Amino acid sequence: MTGPDHARFADDAGAYLLGALADDERAAFELHMESCPDCRNQVEQLRPAADALPRSVEQMNPPDRLRASIMDVVRAEGDAAPRPRRERPRLRFSLRPALAGAMLVLGLLVGFGVAQLTGGEDERTITAKVDDARLPTASAELRVEGDGDDGAALTAEGLPDPGPGRVYQAWIARGDKISPAPTFVADRDGSGSVALPEDLSGADAVLVTRERRGGARVPGEMPVMRVDL
Repeated sequence: MTGPDHARFADDAGAYLLGALADDERAAFELHMESCPDCRNQVEQLRPAADALPRSVEQMNPPDRLRASIMDVVRAEGDAAPRPRRERPRLRFSLRPALAGAMLVLGLLVGFGVAQLTGGEDERTITAKVDDARLPTASAELRVEGDGDDGAALTAEGLPDPGPGRVYQAWIARGDKISPAPTFVADRDGSGSVALPEDLSGADAVLVTRERRGGARVPGEMPVMRVDL
């Protein structure tokens, strides 16, 4: 379900997470999200990728030719966009999807490295233990790269809606210490996923709880899922 003026803000989620919105635009988008479930869900779905960028594996610059090609596309779309004389703010909105898309592509290339985008061969899959009383239809598995030093990805199916204003949140357990990881939401078909860019080598388990939108610093309930590493 969308909120009022959804068409105006539909392309802002990526730019919002990348910090590419001006202060007044960010405030307007945050106000819009309060009444727009679709935009809130889109932000939560994109948040793991945005969170992963600064904490990813060794950085490397994308090839100059690829960078140039992406920027050529941005310039071409900018030249093709309508340029009303007295409505310049609309031009900025018409360009945002291309700019945000280019920023995401460049960010992923820089953050994860071109080689990392192809995936690794040394991967293991661990089935999650699910609390059947609270998530009776859910199942999940964790795909771990190597020893876990390159992070992991948790995918789930059959997830129920966690409730109004709530999301699922992953956690990393090391002994008595539990560190917060990114949040994620369930799609309409009950599927959900979250990237865990943190080094998991030496971790004991990955946990999942249901928390208020935006995430928590400490778990608010006993885990509904657990993956022992």
